[in-house]
Amino acid sequence: MMQDKYKKADRKLVRNLAGVAWERQLRDELNDIGCAIAEMQSGNLSPFDVNERVHQFHNGIAQELYNLYSGSDPWLSVCRAHFNGVLTDADLVDASDSVREGLQQFAQRIQEYNGI
Repeated sequence: MMQDKYKKADRKLVRNLAGVAWERQLRDELNDIGCAIAEMQSGNLSPFDVNERVHQFHNGIAQELYNLYSGSDPWLSVCRAHFNGVLTDADLVDASDSVREGLQQFAQRIQEYNGI
């Protein structure tokens, strides 16, 4: 767990980064809903089609993101978000060396695990 290794300021930063990552991923997914609404308004989709997409969003990715960012250690969420490109190095401008090193170690382990 994160509390054992990092300073209080690092833990706060990681919690904030987890919030940023969650918001970005949620925004991207909600943009798809917005596109579906635009398609409905242009006549390409029915309201029932849009309703089905909203239902799939709610029962699918929205819950996955909720579980990822609210139900787990924020450190793991931030590591995954950084590895997947949701968070970039620009987001880490205020991160300590130990946080940066931890993210690099996580990425290396994932790459080794996946044979990359």
